[in-house]
Amino acid sequence: MGVHQVCIKGVPLTRFYERSSRMPSPRPGQNGFHHEENGNHSNGNHSNGGSLHVPTVIDPPTINVVDPEDPLDLGDLTAYKTSKGVTRYFCSSCSAHLFFVHHNPDGDKWTVSVGALERTDGIVKIGYHIWVGDTLDGGMADQLRKIDGVELKRYSEKSGSEELPVGWKDKAFLDKEKQQADGKVADKQDRVQAHCHCGTIKFEITRPSEASTIPSSAYPDLLYPYDVTHLSKVANPADEKWWLRPAHSDRPTKYLAGHCMCGFCRLTSGSEVQSWAYVPIYNIVEPGTDTPICLEEDEQRPKGLKQYMASPARYREFCATCGASAFWWRADSPDLICVSVGLIDEANVGARAESWFDWHTHRVSYIEKAVSSSLGRALEEGLKSI
Repeated sequence: MGVHQVCIKGVPLTRFYERSSRMPSPRPGQNGFHHEENGNHSNGNHSNGGSLHVPTVIDPPTINVVDPEDPLDLGDLTAYKTSKGVTRYFCSSCSAHLFFVHHNPDGDKWTVSVGALERTDGIVKIGYHIWVGDTLDGGMADQLRKIDGVELKRYSEKSGSEELPVGWKDKAFLDKEKQQADGKVADKQDRVQAHCHCGTIKFEITRPSEASTIPSSAYPDLLYPYDVTHLSKVANPADEKWWLRPAHSDRPTKYLAGHCMCGFCRLTSGSEVQSWAYVPIYNIVEPGTDTPICLEEDEQRPKGLKQYMASPARYREFCATCGASAFWWRADSPDLICVSVGLIDEANVGARAESWFDWHTHRVSYIEKAVSSSLGRALEEGLKSI
């Protein structure tokens, strides 16, 4: 019995056999969420959730596709080396990350991005978080603590390394936070840097300003579930500037952020969970300037930024070199942009960047469409417990 791997284009790329001598079933506890800095900045996600580590050595030409007689053609994929020993493959058209390859002395070990699988029940079992130390503040590991009642281990580095408790923060990062709170060190964070892994895409986010109130937008599913909310409410008739936080404040200092599990996000990233921050285009500027980036005019767009129309008048932007998801925006509201939180430079603000983003803790966007309902419930429960 097999399961297909697909990207947003809907073309079955690979069939993995759950029970066969060629590709054995993954063992329970073998899969986890990766919080490694390299992974976040090359994918754009807050964490690289649930890579399926296949316990066998496979060469690209021998991976079976839908027709087992035909070898997999990697021609539609872009290869990017995040390090000397690791190559990632993503869809050249939509940016979905599909394969992660460790180049070991005894042969290549291929892993599969779980978010691109058509189903995960009976195939994937999440048992841990790894490289939590890279987040400096615990990252999404603090928000996703249990799945099906089982505590997820939180390893500082690779599996089996030092375990970190919930609420852990890097000591230097914690000391800096305390000094700023005590007024001993000035907090000069009037902007935060963001970049993809290869450095092609770079930008900065500034604090909310008067221009931040210019956009007008309907409420997102994150705040009001579309399947049960009347359209007249979703339309935001009062023109609330819901992306600015604290809500209804005369002097907002942060932006709303949240997690999404819709099919479009999953199949254009290869991850089951996509983390977005809602930021006005006027507050997304070119590095070292006050000039907002431009996404609509071809000649003014950031060099190296590739666009994919996920659905009519809805656009996803990603780095053509490393495949990092960068932005999502709609033609009917082009001045309010979803920014991939995984691109934020965690060195000064941590992976969650809580000094910049107010994480929505009451709902995971499009949880009803999650390929893994247990993961969706677990993340939502973890958020509500914070």
